[in-house]
Amino acid sequence: MTTIADTRPLRHWLYGTDVCRLVICCVEHPDPGAWSRAVVGRGGPASEQAVVQLAGCIAQVTPAVLLELVAGGAFGITVALDGCANAAGAQAVVTRAGDFLSALGRPEVIDWAFVLPRERKHGAAWPVLGESGVPVSRRALFGRPDGLGLAKPSEHPTQRLVAVLREMADEGGFETKLDGIPTGVPGLTASRCAGSGACARTCPVDALTLTRTVLAEATPDRDAMAQFQLTFDPGKCTDCGQCLQVCPESALQRSREYVWSSLLAGDPVDLRVGLIRQCARCGVGHGRFGDLCAVCAYRAANPFGSAMPPGQPSGADPARLGQSPNR
Repeated sequence: MTTIADTRPLRHWLYGTDVCRLVICCVEHPDPGAWSRAVVGRGGPASEQAVVQLAGCIAQVTPAVLLELVAGGAFGITVALDGCANAAGAQAVVTRAGDFLSALGRPEVIDWAFVLPRERKHGAAWPVLGESGVPVSRRALFGRPDGLGLAKPSEHPTQRLVAVLREMADEGGFETKLDGIPTGVPGLTASRCAGSGACARTCPVDALTLTRTVLAEATPDRDAMAQFQLTFDPGKCTDCGQCLQVCPESALQRSREYVWSSLLAGDPVDLRVGLIRQCARCGVGHGRFGDLCAVCAYRAANPFGSAMPPGQPSGADPARLGQSPNR
């Protein structure tokens, strides 16, 4: 489960300070203060560094959290993994964030450390901050504009990554630099979609939308004419697969994975546009070829047969379960 970490307080603080390197500790870290006198990385002099303890585990945040802090002015970030309950997961987050920086040709460095480095002998200890517990800048204290207009981070991990990558990328042609990094977002096709809307109703993150438009009202001489449109927003998709399981036509299919240049373009994709017909048997609207909807067509072809409902394992015995198509 991904934890939603709001980096806006830290970014506002970074904007008003000279700090250029951060040490990030998990919420379960036993002693973040131990890092306040450590010699870490090459992100600037000791007086320009700080320790931040997140409200969750590093393994449960999106890489966008680390990238947002880099975009806010941190020249380097070291993630302290001593005491982390899921060090492997945290390393994966750090590695993915570093991959984005490398692809964009950025000079900042994001790394991790398992062992507390040597301690500095001179100078004051670094400040230890919380995710939202940061000092108030003099600008904010006197009511002056802070110069930052930061939107609330999206709850969708992919959308949040897209937002920070747009912020960090150079002008012109930057999108293709990221295409070698997997997105984890599947492409979808729906060439045989009949407009049932089961996928859109099931999607837990509203990545699929089905709209119906009346083209002509019914008259005594003809039925009403309507159109359906199935739209996919890949930035919201978490690849849970629920839409594929419930499609009564098995029309939704995975295609090749989206690349970052397509995601950064930000436009929803129309998967299918079709006309809605009225079933000659039951009167329900459908987008199939022919006069019958999916259920009536099955029943006409198999009057004594049965079939598993959408989403059931194909290896199960439908006759033994005694199930038949339902609306």
